[in-house]
Amino acid sequence: MSQERQEQAPPSAAEQDAALPGGSPGPGVSAPAPQSPQPLQDPQTVPPPPPTPSGAAPLTSADPSGTINLVDGLAGPGSAPPPGAPEARPASGPLEATSPGTPGPEAPASEASVAPVSEAPVSKAPAEVASVPPAGTAGTAGTPEPPGIAPQAGGEDGIAPAGPAPAPVAPAPTPVAPGPAPVAGGELEEITLPSSIQPPAPLDSGTVVGPEGRLRIVRHVAAHGRINRYEATWEDEAGQAVDVELREGPADHPALQREAEILSGVRYSMLPRSYATLEHEGRRYLALERPAEGTLEEALHGGLGIDQAISVVLQLAQALRRLHQAGWALVGLAPSDVRLGQPIRLAQLGSAVRIGEAPPQAMQVAGYSAPELAHAALVTGKEEVYTLGAILYRALAGQALSEAGAEQGALPFAAPVPGVPQLLSRALAPAEERVDLETFYQQLLALKQRLAQVALALEVASGTSVGLNPTRTVNEDSCGYVSWSVGDAEGLTQRTLLCVADGMGGMEAGEVASRTALRTVLSVATLPAPPAAGENGGAPLHQEPPLDLVALVKKAATAVHGAALGRQMGTTVTCVEVQGGEVRLAHVGDTRAYLLSGGVLTQLTADHSLVAAMVASGVLSKEEARGHPDSNKVLRSLGSQRELPDGYVDTLEAAYGQPTLQLQPGDWLLLCSDGIWGSVPDERIAQVLTGAPDCPGAARLLVELALQAGAPDNAAAVVARSVRAPAW
Repeated sequence: MSQERQEQAPPSAAEQDAALPGGSPGPGVSAPAPQSPQPLQDPQTVPPPPPTPSGAAPLTSADPSGTINLVDGLAGPGSAPPPGAPEARPASGPLEATSPGTPGPEAPASEASVAPVSEAPVSKAPAEVASVPPAGTAGTAGTPEPPGIAPQAGGEDGIAPAGPAPAPVAPAPTPVAPGPAPVAGGELEEITLPSSIQPPAPLDSGTVVGPEGRLRIVRHVAAHGRINRYEATWEDEAGQAVDVELREGPADHPALQREAEILSGVRYSMLPRSYATLEHEGRRYLALERPAEGTLEEALHGGLGIDQAISVVLQLAQALRRLHQAGWALVGLAPSDVRLGQPIRLAQLGSAVRIGEAPPQAMQVAGYSAPELAHAALVTGKEEVYTLGAILYRALAGQALSEAGAEQGALPFAAPVPGVPQLLSRALAPAEERVDLETFYQQLLALKQRLAQVALALEVASGTSVGLNPTRTVNEDSCGYVSWSVGDAEGLTQRTLLCVADGMGGMEAGEVASRTALRTVLSVATLPAPPAAGENGGAPLHQEPPLDLVALVKKAATAVHGAALGRQMGTTVTCVEVQGGEVRLAHVGDTRAYLLSGGVLTQLTADHSLVAAMVASGVLSKEEARGHPDSNKVLRSLGSQRELPDGYVDTLEAAYGQPTLQLQPGDWLLLCSDGIWGSVPDERIAQVLTGAPDCPGAARLLVELALQAGAPDNAAAVVARSVRAPAW
C-alpha cells in the first residue's frame, strides 16, 4: 500500500494564540469557529489516504528547504528553513522551491507530497495534534487555495471526525494531517521514520547474539538498507572462534530469508559458506564466512585484460548455472557483489528470484540489469545473461553500458577481439532474442579455449655445403622444406614438412638418390586440396588428419629404387611434419633430428649405423665413436629394396618414447646430416640455436662451424623455430 503525507507550515504566533484554548486573537485576527475535536485512530486501522492530487509530483530527492530528506526510502535529518524562506510546492518533474501567493509570515502554507515508501506502509501516530485554523481565517482571509490541492472529505490521512461533519465554509478549508507540534521559532521537528525502512540500532562490540551465545560482535561495519553488517566471531563445534561476516535485519526481512534458504539448499564453492541463521529478540541474523578483500568493481575500475575478463565472467556463469539448477536466478547481480579470489565468490544472494516468478518489485542496477526487470516481468534466467554481457562489455570497453544499452555498431570498437562482439551482441539483445545462460556459457567457454590455444607458426631456413674433402666433388646431401596454411570457418592451421637426405657416397649417384627421396617426400604438398567440410563427408580443413610419414618414406624408397636403373644407389632420410605445433617424424639411416626446448637439446632419432650399434652394445663409448673410421657405414637406407618391410622406418616413438610432441613458442627443430653433427658437438649446436637471431642465421652458422672443423663430409641443415601466431 502506497502512502502519502502532506505537510503545512506552522501558523504564525497570532494564529497559535487564536487556536489555543482560552487564547485571544491578535489584532486584526478573527477567531475561528468552534470545531468538534477529532480523536486519533489506531495506526493499523487507518484507511489509505486519497491519491495524490493531479499535477502534484512525489518527492524523490532532498527538499530544497531542508525540512524533509527522503532518498531511496531512507529518512535523513533536515534543517528547518529560515523564517520567510520559500517552501516546497508540488510540481511536475524535479521538486522546485516556489514562492507562495502572498509573501510574508502570514502567507498560506504550501503542501509537499512525500514519495511512497516501497518497503512497508508507514504508521503515523504523532504524540500531539496542534489545531490549525482553516483557510480563510486568521491571517488568510481572502487568500485562494493553492492550485492542484483539492479539499478532502472525512479528515486527512483517514482520520475521521468524531461528530457530525461541520457545515461547509466558503472557501472550503483544506484538511491538514496531524503532524509534529510546532516548536519555538516556527520550525518543524525532525521526522524519524519507523524501523520498517531503517536498520535496527547497531549492536555494541562484544555483544553476544543468540540463545547459545556462539555469535559475538566485533564491530559494526556498515548499514545497507535495513541490514546491518558486522565483523563477528562464531564459536565452532571445537570451541574455536571463526571470523565471520554477520548480517542483521528485521525478523521478516525477505532478502535475509532468501539468502538463508538458498545457502541451506545449495552448496557450491563460489557461494559463501553459511555458519548460522537464527532469529533473536525480533531480529534475523545470518553468519557467513568473511569475504575476501577485493571486489570485481575495484578490479574493473583498475582495468582487466581480455583473458582475465573472460575468466571472471566464465566463473560467474558457472555459479549462476548452479543456482539455476536449484531454481534461482540472481537478477540483481552487480560487480560490487563479486569477491575475487580462487575461485571467485558471490557475496550476496538477496536479490535472487525463483525462475518463473516475478520479482517482488521492479529493480534496476544501472549499467548491468536487463531492461525487462524495470517492469517486474516473470523471471526466465536470461536476465543474468544480460548482466554477464554488461560486465564483459565494461571490462573490455572501460566503461559501463548506457541506459540505452549497447549499439551493434559500437561493439567492434568496444571489444576488438574476434568472437567477442558477436558474443556480446547475443548477450545484450532484447529478451526475446537473447541466448539463454547455458548457451552463453558454452559459447564463452569455446571462445576462451580458442583464445587460450597458442597458435604457432614455424620460421624455417636451410643451408648446405659440399664440404672440404678433396675426394668429394659432388654434394650428395639434399635438404628442403615446404609450408602451407589451411583454414576454414573453424580456424587456421599451418602445416610444415621438413626433410634431409644424405646420399651414400660409396655408391653410384648418391646425389640422385637423396634428391629423389627429398622430392618424393615434399611432393605431398602439391597434391590436390582435400574436400571442404560437408562435401563427400570431408572434415574441416583445419581438422585434416596428419600425413602418414611412414607410408611417405616407403613411397620414397620405391622411387629411389626405380631411379637406380640398375645402379647401386642409396640414401638416408629424416622427415618431420609440424601441424598446429604438433610434431611427427619418420626416419631411416643416420641423419638426425634435434629439439631444443627450454635450453635443453634432445636427439629425436636413433642412428641406424654400425658405430651406433657398437655404442649401444657397449663396445664403444660415445667419445670413442666420434671420428671412428666406420662412422659412415649405415645399417638402414632407401634404394636397395623396392618395398620396405614393416618396422623398417622409425617414428618419433623409437627414440623419444611417444608418437608426437607439442612445440612451445621459442622451441627449435634441427634436421641435419652427419656432416653437421659429426663436426659440431651437441653442446655447440645448442649454443648456436639458443643465441641465433633467426633461422637463416642459425643455418648459416652451423654450416660455417662444420667448415671450420674441416668438413670432411657434405653438410646439410634445416632449422625451424616455433613462434606465436596472431589469433584471428
